[in-house]
Amino acid sequence: MGVHAVTRKLDFIVIGAQKAATTSLFEYLKRHPELCLPADKEAPYFSHDDVYSRGWDRYMEKTFVFADPACQWGTVTPQYMVGGVYEATPTPCVAGRGYDEHTVPLRIYERLPDVRLVAILRDPVERARSHHRMAMMNGFEQRSFDEAIRELLDPGLLERSRRHPEVDTGYVTWGEYYRILAGYLDVFPREQILVLFTEELERAPERFLRRVHEFLDVKPDFIPDNLGTRYRVGGSERRFPWLSPYEGSWPSPYGRIQRAIRRNPATRALWHALPEAGRHRINRGFAHTVYRLDLWNQHDGESVDDPAPETLARLREHFARDADQLAMLLGEISPWQL
Repeated sequence: MGVHAVTRKLDFIVIGAQKAATTSLFEYLKRHPELCLPADKEAPYFSHDDVYSRGWDRYMEKTFVFADPACQWGTVTPQYMVGGVYEATPTPCVAGRGYDEHTVPLRIYERLPDVRLVAILRDPVERARSHHRMAMMNGFEQRSFDEAIRELLDPGLLERSRRHPEVDTGYVTWGEYYRILAGYLDVFPREQILVLFTEELERAPERFLRRVHEFLDVKPDFIPDNLGTRYRVGGSERRFPWLSPYEGSWPSPYGRIQRAIRRNPATRALWHALPEAGRHRINRGFAHTVYRLDLWNQHDGESVDDPAPETLARLREHFARDADQLAMLLGEISPWQL
């Protein structure tokens, strides 16, 4: 078991951005007969010190143990586009020790120099709002969006967030696309990186997916039967990450329960036996119930998505220079600049 997984390298990685329709893209790519992806989307390796330290062979054995060797193998891993590394034991950045935007790209290049990378970008302000909603839903965040952004725009906190990714501190810095992509383009040739926008996926999904297929060198005109379905829009669904082999890829306050369930062979077998439609129904029902309870308990039923105009203006101002640099880097203006 796992012989092919150990000796095989990944052909492609969708590196992010987080909250930019990567889950939808994952679900579409899973349908392509020439592509093999893990059963669970969240499969970080290069961005997580604890997983990285265990070695590539162990990672591949867990991730692609039943994969068809005739397919192209890849992952959809938005943790690779947060600009830093999740440390098993976070330590202050010191000379010669701190991580930066080049760390994950360099780790990928060392292992997979020919890998093809796909980035999908979303309006960074809307991405920040969606990220904040997800953090609140999962119990990481108690602050309002206005409060969180006011704190996180502090220069010192911005710098720490860039070096030490955390779910509740990345609303701003994970949308600094130029800074993050520049780290990849300093390491990889431009032709190995495809950069797309969620607006294109929403406006012309078939054309969007064709571009991805052409870049991955698979049948370009394949249209999955779920194209157009939007998965976990705005972070409004809480998933059962029972099948994820990477505990803590997105830490959860329910992690102990989930880990216990994942370790139970009977529970895992039962989950595997369910048809995909049944799994989605369970996820949706669970998510709807917990989401409503979470929001009511944390905010007494008040809206959690009504930021002040001045907060949005400050964010737009913060992202303006990064967007201009991104346009120069890519040779095109981002949709949110139009």
